Amino acid sequence: MQNKNQRVCVVGAGPAGIAAARALRAAGLEFDVFETNPGVGGIWNPGHAGSPMYDSAHFISSKGMSTSTFRGHPFPDSVATYPSHADVLAYLEGVVVKEGLHASINLSMPVEHAGLAGDGWKVKAGGVTRDYAALICASGSLWDPIMPAVEGHDRFGGMIRHSVSYRSADEVRGKHVVVVGAGNSAVDIACDAARGAASVSLSLRRGYWFVPKFIGGRPTDTVFRDQQGLPDWVHPPSTEALLELLVGRPESFGLPKPDHAPFSSHPIMNTEVLHHLGHGRIKVRPSIDRVEPGVVVYDDGRREQASEIILATGYRASVPYLADDVLDFQGGNRPHFWMRLFHPTHRNLYGLGFLETNSSVYGLFEQGAELIAAHVLAGLKDNPARDALDAEIESGREPDLTGGTARICSGRHVGYVDSRTYQRELSALLSTHFAT
Repeated sequence: MQNKNQRVCVVGAGPAGIAAARALRAAGLEFDVFETNPGVGGIWNPGHAGSPMYDSAHFISSKGMSTSTFRGHPFPDSVATYPSHADVLAYLEGVVVKEGLHASINLSMPVEHAGLAGDGWKVKAGGVTRDYAALICASGSLWDPIMPAVEGHDRFGGMIRHSVSYRSADEVRGKHVVVVGAGNSAVDIACDAARGAASVSLSLRRGYWFVPKFIGGRPTDTVFRDQQGLPDWVHPPSTEALLELLVGRPESFGLPKPDHAPFSSHPIMNTEVLHHLGHGRIKVRPSIDRVEPGVVVYDDGRREQASEIILATGYRASVPYLADDVLDFQGGNRPHFWMRLFHPTHRNLYGLGFLETNSSVYGLFEQGAELIAAHVLAGLKDNPARDALDAEIESGREPDLTGGTARICSGRHVGYVDSRTYQRELSALLSTHFAT
């Protein structure tokens, strides 16, 4: 048994784990990072086991957003406005190298188990159990695919798989493909397939709004975040009217009419799918009722030839190294942490990266990691400043993090936060409890 009970354990060396490592080091805390894969970057390395990354994947946020990068580490000028997955991986690897974090990162060393030990944690990794003062779960939320049951799957005869295994359009060339889902991955994969598959159908449960990546030559997220700088010819009375002007109503492309306001669901930053719909290369279909040999039967009774079904149906943020009763998912896809950071009852257990928001997240990870580091440091030094924050956590009451927008009822949107509101509340917590 190695006694390191003044150290902090970080699980994962993806974006959230890197943010945690930076904040802990800045606070003067000792720590170890354990990473399952042989390199850093988490899901952004398609070579990592279980990564959902595909060849055409890009950031859906622009690189100029303050929340798209870590402080002091902008994307290089040579990188496109919407970085590719290769650009993002190179960026994360560069942050680790520039800040000398490699010495604290243990690669190819998955955490096998973590359990409470008094006020701290015993963590088993690489066959060795170590003591830690605190545990930060930064192991990611896109590793455990949700696979809905497909009636008749054993008789289908073709391939049924989750999108986590999809890599390139070459895999579906010449096939009759059905993509299930309407998130960013689903529409990206449908667009990939439209260029070479024999046919492509997009199976949707409901209507969604599709958002362009540029407005008046500016990245859309910066336009909405700044609330200014729109071209003179655009004077929308509402976001819905703006999208109708720029993109058109979804129904005009044969898509179901959205049953919610724009941004009440996670934004789908893809209008290329509308181009393919307009040219007949993608067909819109309702939910799948069942499959038969070589055929998909939809809810409306339509029958369609199919040789492959790709389920872009999301992920559950499983944390397999903790006992099942430690975390509560509260009906969502991500475990519940107060302010998405603090376990409600275990004071030295933290989550970082289990966050769904309407913006990029690296800057949010950074702020959250700084708050966690301040909380850990205050606990090790018996700083009474921690007590007031602990009282807030124990109350269970959170500030309203929605930004005034009600989200649709789905597992993905449980605990969803508005980026600007969340940033503001994290800053307030830091300044209120740990101002120096």
